[in-house]
Amino acid sequence: MKGAFVSVGVRMLVNVEALNMVESVGNVTRHRRATVVYRRDKEYVIRIVPALSGENIAHAYQQWIAELAKHRYPADKIPLCEFCEKSEFLKHCDLNLFGSKDWERGLVRLIEGKNYNPHEIEKEIVRNCVVEDLGGFLYPGDPPVKRTSRFQVSYMIPTIESLDAGAVALEPQFHVRHSPTRTAKEGQKVAGQAIYYVETGSAVYSLTFNLDVGGIGMTSMLKVEQAVDEEERKNRINLAIDALSIMLDSKIFGAKLSRFTPVIDYETIIAAVSSYPPFTISSPAVANFPASTARRGAIHSNLFSSNVQLFGYGEGLVNGIERAETVLTLFDAVKKALLARL
Repeated sequence: MKGAFVSVGVRMLVNVEALNMVESVGNVTRHRRATVVYRRDKEYVIRIVPALSGENIAHAYQQWIAELAKHRYPADKIPLCEFCEKSEFLKHCDLNLFGSKDWERGLVRLIEGKNYNPHEIEKEIVRNCVVEDLGGFLYPGDPPVKRTSRFQVSYMIPTIESLDAGAVALEPQFHVRHSPTRTAKEGQKVAGQAIYYVETGSAVYSLTFNLDVGGIGMTSMLKVEQAVDEEERKNRINLAIDALSIMLDSKIFGAKLSRFTPVIDYETIIAAVSSYPPFTISSPAVANFPASTARRGAIHSNLFSSNVQLFGYGEGLVNGIERAETVLTLFDAVKKALLARL
């Protein structure tokens, strides 16, 4: 599947979320913030807004990859390293953090021998761990071994028109832990209440996600070489799309879901499937991104004969974008389009 590429743009209305927290100041747990610049009329405006980091979304995506590899594809035996099986994405960053599987211990002995080929190390890890195949890794040795992630993900930030309308909120929510039966011993002071605040955000968020499908199961550092057979590459491609589909459809991503599960409503999702050169979705932070994407996709197809296919769910879809009824059927159409390019 040389050169196959998937790009996804998402707009979602999210109310009362604590999906990405960064620090505690006293008894307040603060939401992540980001500074954004946008144009209003003829001037540029700076706003500090609630945000979710790309690392936050990437962790959730890789966790879904690991879960599906273990439970949905067991018969296909899509492999994972020891730590990725536990959703601890240390990714062979240190010899002390290599797992106990035979192939991992073999890599330790090879690297300790100081006479190793970085290409062969990358190939062995890609062959034996689908999370590191898709999400990349870095062993900072001498020489270093690096694999760039096959997927790219943006910060989740509010849409431009929501900023202009002031429809973005950050608010601390009051909570208390209370123990009415707790009593003090003589001469001691005991607080029966513990007050704390959790900062929540509400906004129409935008998210961009790209996936280099053609690079799945292939080495990339020193030379491009297939690390797994064609059948396993096909399984890994299906797994990569399924993980994104389930993450978005279930809305299970981010932090503090046990007590701050947000109310999420997807307004628009558009996915583009292309060949080389890759085509990416127009920024979903801008309201007209469906029309902009369709226009750019048609031009891209004409200039490069890459046959950009567009699939969409939700509002604002235009001619040239195939409509899906649900998030799951959207990504099922994406998988079929990819497999047709094999």
